[in-house]
Amino acid sequence: MTDTSDRVSRLLALVPYIQARGVASISETARSFGIESDQLRRELELLWMCGRSSGPEDLIDLLFEGDTVSVTYDGGLSRPLRLTSTEAMTLAVALRTLTDLPGATEGGAAERALAKIETAAGQHLDTTAVDIRLAAQDRWLGLAQRAVEERRAVELDYYTAARDESTHRIIDPIRVFTADGYSYLEAWCRRAEGMRVFRLDRFEAARLLAEPARPPADLSPDELKPADLAGGVYRPAPEHLLVELRLGPGWEWVSEYYPCESVDKTEDGQLLARLRVANPAWVAALTRRSGGAVWVLAPSWLAEDCAASAATALSRYRGQ
Repeated sequence: MTDTSDRVSRLLALVPYIQARGVASISETARSFGIESDQLRRELELLWMCGRSSGPEDLIDLLFEGDTVSVTYDGGLSRPLRLTSTEAMTLAVALRTLTDLPGATEGGAAERALAKIETAAGQHLDTTAVDIRLAAQDRWLGLAQRAVEERRAVELDYYTAARDESTHRIIDPIRVFTADGYSYLEAWCRRAEGMRVFRLDRFEAARLLAEPARPPADLSPDELKPADLAGGVYRPAPEHLLVELRLGPGWEWVSEYYPCESVDKTEDGQLLARLRVANPAWVAALTRRSGGAVWVLAPSWLAEDCAASAATALSRYRGQ
């Protein structure tokens, strides 16, 4: 459920960022990278498993003290390396991605490193063959940040994965934040008449309106506080329907993409996922798209509805 490219970009920047400061504040570093402190700690802990090889003597080592962190061993990152053309190309792509990530670099360090690699590699580095495309969320990040800064309403077409549908709405932005590699816009939704969190990569269309954002004046301080992300951005409500799915080969991603209450493995290696859903129609759509790889085991009435829906779709297809 994470955007791997964003996380890798941050990990590439974190070691030199911390080394440049000697001892870095975790809260200030998190703000610089646009993420929460808890998420930064989790990503820093990943660095303990990174280095020039899998041996413990070659892995990055960090020292945490209160709200600070320092690099006690950089895993050999400071040693000069001789890069092959393929390695140079890979590193150049990573650096270019890094320079596109807001808050990930400062002082032009990434740009200078990229220039050195391109100069050293010369004609062997065919950068014209590389097409670097910003993640879908980055297309809307500037608009979202501008909407918050200028306190302007946004007209939005948004895809809701939980219901497998697109909706049109007008929202009053409150703040932009990043969690687990995804960028979000927290806003008052006039359609839902409540605070909602919108994931930027699920924007289908968006435009700034001339009218100012006008969230209700009677919102409580608790409603205006930043979202509590300790348990994740999306939390299924207890009253939502509990569904048990059997996930066949190629559809294991469902258990990672959607919050599950439990995931077990069957004897034949398939997964049993239990999750809560707001709209049972989404489950029926998922089973139809899977071509028989996703089965509804419970509740029984939903399994029967999904089977009937699939049978109807099949009969219509055969009748064409």
